Amino acid sequence: MLEDNGIYKLKRYFALALDPIHVGTGGYRIGRVDNTIVREPATGIPKIPGTTIEGCCRSYAYLKLKEDVKNINIHCAKGKPKSETEQPCGSCEICITFGYTKRDKSMQALALFSDARILFFPVATMIGPVWITCPMVLKDAGMMNFPEPSDNEFIANKNLERLLTEEGGKYILNFGWLILKGNVEEINVNLPKSEEIENILNRIVIVPDELFSTIVNSNLEVRTSIAIDPETGTVEEGALFTYEAIPRGTVFWLDVIYQNPKNFQLNEWNTELIIKTVEDGLKLFEFLGVGGMGSRGFGRLKVIGEFLPFDKYLEALEKRLEILRKKHKNDKIQAICNYLKNIKSEYTNWIEKIEEIINKFCR
Repeated sequence: MLEDNGIYKLKRYFALALDPIHVGTGGYRIGRVDNTIVREPATGIPKIPGTTIEGCCRSYAYLKLKEDVKNINIHCAKGKPKSETEQPCGSCEICITFGYTKRDKSMQALALFSDARILFFPVATMIGPVWITCPMVLKDAGMMNFPEPSDNEFIANKNLERLLTEEGGKYILNFGWLILKGNVEEINVNLPKSEEIENILNRIVIVPDELFSTIVNSNLEVRTSIAIDPETGTVEEGALFTYEAIPRGTVFWLDVIYQNPKNFQLNEWNTELIIKTVEDGLKLFEFLGVGGMGSRGFGRLKVIGEFLPFDKYLEALEKRLEILRKKHKNDKIQAICNYLKNIKSEYTNWIEKIEEIINKFCR
C-alpha cells in the first residue's frame, strides 16, 4: 500500500517470521519465564518496536552501501559523533534517511518507522496449524469487508471446512488448550503476492477481539537455556534460565512514513532515494535478523511488500545528478558514478541505463 500526499509517502510492509523473534524487555521478571518480550501496554499483544526495526535497518542499509561504496564513514551508521574528528558526514544516504547528530548540527530522520504488529499468529490445533487474527487487528491493518465472529466463537476460512468436526450445527476447533465453536465463511484479505503468505491465507481463523491476546500469549514459544562451564564441560550451577519468543510463521505489518526532503531544504534529494535506502536495509532482515538470541537460531524476518522498482530509483538518481551538476558539486557526482559502476554486476538488466547515466555525468 502506498499513500502519497506530497508532504509524505506512507508505505505498508508485511513480514513473515522465518525464525522465532525475541525482542526482550531487558532484565529478569518474576513469572513463568525469566526473559520476557515487548508487548503492547493496553492489549498485552507482543510486537517488534519501531526503534528495533529502525536500528537494524540503519545498520543493514549501511552494510549494503558499504558493499558498493568502500569509503563510507562508519560513524554514519551510528548517527552520532564519537569525538571532534569522528563524526557522521551529514550528507550521505544513511545520514539523510535515518537522521544524524554532529557537534554543530543535527537533523531528524526522513524515514519514520512504526512498530511491527502481529497480523496472523500460528497456533497448533487438532487440524494442524492455523493462523488466527481478530477484527480489531484486521481493522488496524487497514483491512475491511471480512466476517466478524460472535461472542466466544470463531470464523474459519472456507478452505478448512472439510477438516473441521461438526457438532450441533457448529464446528469445533481447539486453539492450544482453548476449545471454541464457530462457523466457516470465505475470508478475503488483501496482501502482497507471496507463496508463503498465500498458504497462510488458506488457513486463517478469525477469533473475537477479547480472546486474541489470551490465545497469542498462551501459544508463544518458551525455551530453556543453560550455561556450560568451559573447564568441566558440564552445566554451570544456577545458570538455568527461560525466555519467550514470537513463533516462526507469525505474520506482521508495519508502516514506514517517508517525509519529502524538499520540506527540509534538501533540494538535491527526493523521496525515492530515501525509500531505496530503507528497502535495501529491510531486504537484509531475511538473513541478518532482528532482536536478540541470533546465535541461537532466532531473528530472521522476511519483509514482503511492493518494493521500489529499480527504474524509478535510477530516474530519481538522475534527477539528483542534474541538480548536483548545476551546483558544480563534482565530488558528489563522482562518488555517485563510482557507486553506479560498482552495482552494474548486481543489476544486469539495467546495465545499459546505468552506463548511459555514467556517460552523461562522468566525462
